[in-house]
Amino acid sequence: MITRTLIFFGLLLSAVSITAQKKTRIQSIVKKDTHNKLSFACNFFGSSANYEPVPASEVSDENAEKWMNELVARITSVVGLRNRFRLVALQNFNNCAAVCFNNETGQERFIQFDRQFLENFQKRTNNKWFVTGVLAHELGHHFNGHSLDGIGSRPDKEIEADEFAGFILQKLGAKENEAESIFSFLNETDGPPTHPIKSKRYAAVSRGWNSAAGNSIWVSLLLENDADKKEIAYEALMAARNTNNTTQKLELINKALNKVPAYAEAISEKGLVYLQENKYQLASQYCEEALLLEPYIGILRLNFSKVLMAQKNYDTALSFVQDAIYLRPVFPEAYHQRALIFLNKKNYVQAGNDCSLALLMNPDNTETKADILITKGIAHYELKQEEIASACFSEAKKLDPYNKRIEKYLSINK
Repeated sequence: MITRTLIFFGLLLSAVSITAQKKTRIQSIVKKDTHNKLSFACNFFGSSANYEPVPASEVSDENAEKWMNELVARITSVVGLRNRFRLVALQNFNNCAAVCFNNETGQERFIQFDRQFLENFQKRTNNKWFVTGVLAHELGHHFNGHSLDGIGSRPDKEIEADEFAGFILQKLGAKENEAESIFSFLNETDGPPTHPIKSKRYAAVSRGWNSAAGNSIWVSLLLENDADKKEIAYEALMAARNTNNTTQKLELINKALNKVPAYAEAISEKGLVYLQENKYQLASQYCEEALLLEPYIGILRLNFSKVLMAQKNYDTALSFVQDAIYLRPVFPEAYHQRALIFLNKKNYVQAGNDCSLALLMNPDNTETKADILITKGIAHYELKQEEIASACFSEAKKLDPYNKRIEKYLSINK
């Protein structure tokens, strides 16, 4: 079994904590569509600014967007790809970011930037390639398919984007030291939790630059074909999660893994299928394999916690779900999992509190919300607070009329 690793990362995905006010601001950039959902946001200046779109009155500078579009066109021409990005010039944003929104038809991919800030920073670094390097880095996130897993910045993603930037800068005529020095503003220890330290970023840019200079095949660069494979794998995994048929679910997961064999979330999802069939050894095997590939993704720790709880290993299950919450603080499913563990440990007060927190996070799925309400009702029922329990069960019944947990629990405890 995997030894529980010490978590060094802080909050990996600041986008999950967007408040209602920030969501309103986002609507000033994208069309008002209830299906639009922020799936990825990576700031170049990760330690100095958070992703937070500014009000509509400050959005859009056509001259700045035309200026940026010319730079994007230069970069996409190097790799022979089309410019399919939306550009949003923001005053006082003080950053440059790759941003994705999921919608009904796929993804909208943005480059969001502050021209004045970037040009001032270029003067500060005294490097004419600075802005181009920053943009190449952010485009590298898009080209590498980093938005497809719904996880924000991580060191491995930043390294791939840095390599892409080095590759592009060499092709456009930058010297190796000019390419590396787009990170000259960092001190030696800048980096964690979501971005690598300076020395690793220099090394990544150098690898990309030398790959381009030697005209070698750059196996780590995921361009359109590999990004398409990731997208197919992602869509297959989403379809697998939306079916209750275990045979069909396994077929879809295997389809995803055929496209991307090291797709940790698909491997973990396969473990959950075997958990559903009470095949605990296989469930553990796949969930552990996924965690070895991606130790710092909250949902993978949540899935393994479910396997451990099913085997009544409550204390270890609790430690893994605690990790999941630490990695992804706004995670209603993880709080619900913790509540279920506390139910089994007969800590009904804490179980009820965790359910309340999960509900405050407003889960998207009505069945999930109903399940949380049922767990909360069970906790209050055990605490002899039958009026509150009844209200929870009643609301859950409205959301998910065919959920049998309520009747099953009440029939056992009559």
